Amino acid sequence: MKDYPEAITHYSEAISLDGSNHVFYSNRSACYAGLHKYEEALADGIKCVELKPDFHKAYGRKGAALFGLGKLQEAAEAYQEGLKVAPGDAALTAGLKDVQSAGAQKGATQISDIFRKPEVLAKLTTDPRTAGLMQDQQFVQTLNMAAANPQMFQTLMQSDQRIMTCLSVALGLDMQGGPGGPPPSEPAPKKEEPKKEPEPEVELTEEEKEEKKKKEESLVEKEKGTEAYKKKDFEVAIAHYSKALELDGTNIAFLTNRAACHFEKKDYDECIKDCEEAIKTGREHRADFKVLARAFARIGNAHYRKGMASEVEADKQEILSEAIEAYNKSLTEHRTDDVWTKLKKAQSEKKKAAEKAYVDPAKAAEEKEAGNVFFKEGQWVEAMRKYSEAIKRDPKGPDTHIFHSNRATCFIRMNEMNEAIKDLDACIALNPKYVKAHLNKAHIKFTQKEYQKVLPIYEDVLAIEDVDEESKKKAMDGRTRTIQAIQAMQSEGADEEQLQRAQADPEIQQILGDPMVQQVLRDFKENPQHAQKALKDPNMSAKLNKLAAAGVIRFG
Repeated sequence: MKDYPEAITHYSEAISLDGSNHVFYSNRSACYAGLHKYEEALADGIKCVELKPDFHKAYGRKGAALFGLGKLQEAAEAYQEGLKVAPGDAALTAGLKDVQSAGAQKGATQISDIFRKPEVLAKLTTDPRTAGLMQDQQFVQTLNMAAANPQMFQTLMQSDQRIMTCLSVALGLDMQGGPGGPPPSEPAPKKEEPKKEPEPEVELTEEEKEEKKKKEESLVEKEKGTEAYKKKDFEVAIAHYSKALELDGTNIAFLTNRAACHFEKKDYDECIKDCEEAIKTGREHRADFKVLARAFARIGNAHYRKGMASEVEADKQEILSEAIEAYNKSLTEHRTDDVWTKLKKAQSEKKKAAEKAYVDPAKAAEEKEAGNVFFKEGQWVEAMRKYSEAIKRDPKGPDTHIFHSNRATCFIRMNEMNEAIKDLDACIALNPKYVKAHLNKAHIKFTQKEYQKVLPIYEDVLAIEDVDEESKKKAMDGRTRTIQAIQAMQSEGADEEQLQRAQADPEIQQILGDPMVQQVLRDFKENPQHAQKALKDPNMSAKLNKLAAAGVIRFG
């Protein structure tokens, strides 16, 4: 849509400087008509006629305004006066034709309205000329439809003599072949579709013509810049976009395109500068929100690249914050999946930078010592918090596995076994040879009666190279104790809680879902000898023993 309000502002300023220039009034009248402000358009059209009676477009402005106000007779007269000044002018001729067509339409509407009046319908029912017609239900339905649709009524007037008969009765006239309507043998004139009102033509001043020329030249420069950009000749592209900007400073595409060149050159500060200028100019000239969104997104991209290139985590965090802000502004203007994805990535990188900036091994050691003090005092919660802070301060340090192990011990004292297991797994991942974590995890799983998980842990301890004798003895004793517990369970059966844990174990679910395992389990009932042969397979034997340790099956 054209920016008529802004144009009106400029033409009004021009009129205040030179009130005798008829072109200003003509152009402003066209803008008012474009906004359907026909009273203002008419006032300017009349003023234009007064200033320049031989200016044929002035009559067109006046006629268009009168047409918009519904004053069809006066509009026709205005167009006709204009045709006297410029006979055969296409715009005036088309305007007059549209007015006459609208007049005919209006006349048809007025006539069709007659047939909605009760007294007229009563007259048609009693008059000998139409009484028979009114007994025909199909004709009455057609008449009612025509009365509700003026265009249909106008067509029927020209093609259906019965409608003309009804009209003559309604008006009290004899219209059979008379002056009021065409004879039956005369073909109906072809109905012309109403034409859309043409876009008002604006007369340009010399200054406006020069401005138009510059805009056209700027677009040529833009195309040259785009060609250079495609060839990755960014310096040449920047020169062309800069020239285009000199010719037309209102087109923000020149700024955003130049910003793209700076971005490719990794000159991110210049890229950001151009995008910010584009947004400012775009706000002033009411640019499309999608264009503004792209400018904000490019600012975000530039900040993101700058931030990721920084080797100082604190600086990276700050720069990424600016990228996040720009992406959010872009999404406010226009939401796209691409920018949303980039926002999430920037937020993730900022979080990583914050975590890295927080790393301080010396402070981690201090927090660990403070946790030890609280632990000795039996303050498990406070100790756990100190160990947590130590982990944050040094998440991958040489002693971090100890922080996890110590925190796991706090969770055990607090009876938070699942949290303890998580810390013990983290400890083992950081240092697989840290025996204490293995033994503590085995102890928890034993108390939870997940014997199928306990035995592998003790086997892992015994497989650790150079494991100390005390730890080896604890692992061997633990293994013996677990085997005894499994044997007792096989004799007595697993309790309900143990079975629920086993059924929720993904590993047990996978084994039970194995078709070969299912067949062996069926064979234990139907073909024991075949089942015994299957047990000789080490892989199958291991799976069945695991099910037995979990309490899912019983041997014997």
